[in-house]
Amino acid sequence: MNKIRNRIAVLAGSSVVITIMIVMVIFNITIRHKTERDAFNALNSQRAAAEDYELSVYNPETIIIRKKDEKESEAPVLYSLKDKSIIDWVNVNEANDISRAVIDGNTYYILKIEEEDIDPDNYVCSGYVISDDLAETGFFDSDDITMEISVCDSTSIDSLISYVDVSGEMKMIKQIDIFFILTALLVGTLSTALGYCLGRKLEQNQLAQKNFFENTSHELKTPLTAIQGYAEGIQSGVITDLAKTGQIISAQTSKMSRMIEEILCIARIESGAVQLEKETVSLDELIQDCLMPLEGVVKNKALDVKLVLSEIKVSADVDRLEHAISNLLMNAIKYAQTKIAVSCTKEGISISNDCAPLSDDTFKHIFERFYTGRDGNTGIGLSLAKEIIELHGWCISAERITDGILFRIVF
Repeated sequence: MNKIRNRIAVLAGSSVVITIMIVMVIFNITIRHKTERDAFNALNSQRAAAEDYELSVYNPETIIIRKKDEKESEAPVLYSLKDKSIIDWVNVNEANDISRAVIDGNTYYILKIEEEDIDPDNYVCSGYVISDDLAETGFFDSDDITMEISVCDSTSIDSLISYVDVSGEMKMIKQIDIFFILTALLVGTLSTALGYCLGRKLEQNQLAQKNFFENTSHELKTPLTAIQGYAEGIQSGVITDLAKTGQIISAQTSKMSRMIEEILCIARIESGAVQLEKETVSLDELIQDCLMPLEGVVKNKALDVKLVLSEIKVSADVDRLEHAISNLLMNAIKYAQTKIAVSCTKEGISISNDCAPLSDDTFKHIFERFYTGRDGNTGIGLSLAKEIIELHGWCISAERITDGILFRIVF
């Protein structure tokens, strides 16, 4: 039995985790593809007319590599550490087209434009400069470095390196991936726990059904055994009072038929095969009709019956509603010690008796169709009554009262 709860728990947890991970992968592919496409568009606009390409969210930065034979200015130009790293990477990898590079933990898309592909325009050249004296000593700090901006023509340029820094996007994707993973673990754990609880409930339901059918089989076997015994007695000539025997056999047959009918009725309601045929019903008359066949039992038990019936009319399926109310009345009479009370008002129907106190477990499962009480009773009647009442769109509940129990139907 434990295999069911374990299988459902694993299935629920793994399904959620796999689903979230698939969403994460799709998100990664989509965002990375968009980032790459935007970077390519931005860099391509550097070597051709910008209007030939889609608009991009990126504005590429450009590193200008001057020709070696160019006369140096009074202060030598120094590249920033980032620019120097990018230049070194390009020199090592000999990138001739747009390339993706991970340098010092940062991610770039880089394009190198050779001299022959450079447009014959002037370019703004910028760089960090220091004085010759400090450069010779080799000792200087950030305060000694200043930015120099000048204009140089294309003939003095050896090559251009354009790049787009997408490090922020990559870090964002990693953070979102961590969020996805933590969410998958959390939701997966919760789903596993819920699946485990659901599996345990299913196991309990299966066990309850097993007990229910075992007890029902026993209850059906009892009248069958009685009928078989009387039939063998008649056959052998031991039983001579045929009239009395016939009454007993008829009573046992009726009991067995009613139980089978209620089991089949519950099955039909569950399958949705039952269609209500509603008509206007006078509840006070219906309740009296339900009580009439039970008068003999009431007299035998010497029960005090209190009726408070108002003229109430509702739209209902007469046969099925009569079946439900009859079950409630039979249950009340069966367990009543001295009295029952039935009332019908515009608020609903109430049926109560002064039965022995019910245990908490029995009261909790009083309408449960597969629950078997300590006395071995299967409670088919109350289960069926609840199904029929709710099929009409009404509500039924059980309440403990001072000297017994009260069933209340609310329209």
